[in-house]
Amino acid sequence: MYFKQIESEGLAHYSYFVGEGGKAAVIDPRRDIEVYLECARKEGLKITHIFETHRNEDYIIGSMELAEITGASVYLSGHEDLGHVYGERIFDGDEFHIGNLRIQALHTPGHTLGHLSYVLYESNRSEPYMVFTGDCLFMGDLGRTDFYGEENLDKMTGLLYDSVFNKLMPLGEDTLVFPAHGAGSACGEMMEDRPFTTLGYEKVFNPELQISTREEFIKSFGRMRIKPRYFENMEIRNIQGAPFLGNQVQLTPMQISDLKDDYLLLDCRSKEAYFGGHIPGSVFISKKNLSSYLGTLFEADVPLVLITESKDRDTLETLYWYCKRIGFDNIIGFLPQGTEQWLAEGKNLETLPTITAHDFLKLEDEYTLLDIRTPEDLEEDDPDKNLVNIPLQILYKEINSLNKDHPIFILCGSGDRSTTAAAYLKNHGYDGRVIAGGVLTLKPLI
Repeated sequence: MYFKQIESEGLAHYSYFVGEGGKAAVIDPRRDIEVYLECARKEGLKITHIFETHRNEDYIIGSMELAEITGASVYLSGHEDLGHVYGERIFDGDEFHIGNLRIQALHTPGHTLGHLSYVLYESNRSEPYMVFTGDCLFMGDLGRTDFYGEENLDKMTGLLYDSVFNKLMPLGEDTLVFPAHGAGSACGEMMEDRPFTTLGYEKVFNPELQISTREEFIKSFGRMRIKPRYFENMEIRNIQGAPFLGNQVQLTPMQISDLKDDYLLLDCRSKEAYFGGHIPGSVFISKKNLSSYLGTLFEADVPLVLITESKDRDTLETLYWYCKRIGFDNIIGFLPQGTEQWLAEGKNLETLPTITAHDFLKLEDEYTLLDIRTPEDLEEDDPDKNLVNIPLQILYKEINSLNKDHPIFILCGSGDRSTTAAAYLKNHGYDGRVIAGGVLTLKPLI
C-alpha cells in the first residue's frame, strides 16, 4: 500500500493519495493537481478514483481537471443534491476496491447534509485501518455546523453528534483519522497542530467530545461562526466547476508604468519592510496569512499585482498557487524590486506608524483600541480601554462603524494581522497604527 498525505500550506488543507495493485485513489484534491500526477508517476500507479467528502467552501477542488487528465471517476455524495455538473453520486455503504484495499462510503452529516467520510480496509480484514473524515472530525475539533443558517443550527449540530458518536466512534479506537484540515483552517476554531489522530485519542482528549448527551452537545457546540466572504464564491465554483489551471505558472514581471488605479498591490514582504516603506495604496498580507485573509478583505475578481522581497521564483510561485487555490485568478503580474522601482521613478514611499506596548499604555489622548482577533481568541485579562472588537475577517463590512476623528491602535496576536488591518484602514481614510508585537508584548505590562 502506498499512502501520502498532501498538505496545502496556507490553507491548512489535507488531501490524500492512496494506492495499491497498480491503482490509486485521491481524496479531496486541491486545485493544482500536479502533486497527484507526480505521485502516480513515481509509484507506477494509475489514478482511477477521486473521492470528495463534501462541497468545500474554503478552496477550489481539483476533481474535474484531475479526472480529465487521468480518466478517473469522481464520486460525490448522493445524500444532498447541490446541482454539481460533474461526478457520480454515491451513498452510505457503497464500496470501492483499489487493488486489495476496500474503501467504504460512510454518510456523516452535520457540517453539511451530504457529507461523506471514507473508511479504508486492508485486504480482507474486517477492522478499519483508517478513515478520511473530511470536515466532520478534526484533531481536537469538529466541523462547523452553521452553514445552513441559525434556523437549522440545532438540527445540523445534532446530526454532527450522531455522525461522530454513532457512526465514527463504532469503527474502533485504533482507527487512524485523517481529516481534510489542520490547525489554521477557517473550517474550525481550535484544531490541534498534528497531521493525524485516532478515534480513541479524540474520544479522550478532544474537548468538544467531552459531553454526556446529545442535548448537551447541541447546546455547547452549536453556534454561528464567522463566514469569510469568499466562501460563497468557492461554493459556486465547486459545483459549476472552475477553469482548469494546467501546471504552468504565469507570472509577468511588470514596471511601475504598467500599474493601473484598479490594481490591488499585494505587498507580501515582511511587515518590518512594509513599516519602513511601501508603495502608496499597497496592502500588506504576509505569505502565511495570504490564504486566510485575502479572500476575507477583497473580492475574488480583483486584479492582483504581487510585491515580494526579491525575484525569488519559489516564493512567487507559492504566492501564485495560494491565490489560485482560493479563486483569485486575476493575477496581472509581479513587481520585481517594487519599492526600488518606485524610488527610481522619483516617487516617495509611505510608512506605516507603529507604537510599542510601553508607549501605548502611556496614552492619554482619545483613541480607539481595535482588537481584530476572533471572540474565541479573547481573554478576560486582555486590555479593554476604548476597546472595539472587529475580527479581521469581517473588517470589510464593519469598517464604517469606526471613528475617523482619532487614531485607531490595532491589536492582534503578534502584529502580522494588525499590519494588514492598518494598511486596509489607511486606504479607506483611517489613521490606523499597529501595536508592535501585539498582545504578546502588551499583556505582560498590564
